[in-house]
Amino acid sequence: MSLRMEKVNRELRKQIMDIIQKDIDDPVVEFLSITRVDTTSDLQESRVYFSLLDESKYDKAQSALDSTKGFIRAALAKRIRLKILPQLNFFPDASIKYSVDIYQRIEEIKKDQSNDE
Repeated sequence: MSLRMEKVNRELRKQIMDIIQKDIDDPVVEFLSITRVDTTSDLQESRVYFSLLDESKYDKAQSALDSTKGFIRAALAKRIRLKILPQLNFFPDASIKYSVDIYQRIEEIKKDQSNDE
């Protein structure tokens, strides 16, 4: 990925997070975090990955983000100067949950090994 695309993704992530925190009044997205943004090289589409503390609210958060993505994109247009502002598509990010699961499994293995000794 080029340095320019990294900068675009970083700025989109920062601005989308700011818009969600300050401009969207929905308790479902209150503890939502934008983990990463992947934008196509032609700037047509951005895949925006999000994470929540409460895993049971992923579906509601997905619906809330999908229904407000036009608003978010319009707010982005006022904040970011790009020739083409990408369409936003939101996806839950399972990498944090995966990391926690791996950590828990390692801890269980350590505990089992110490009990066997």
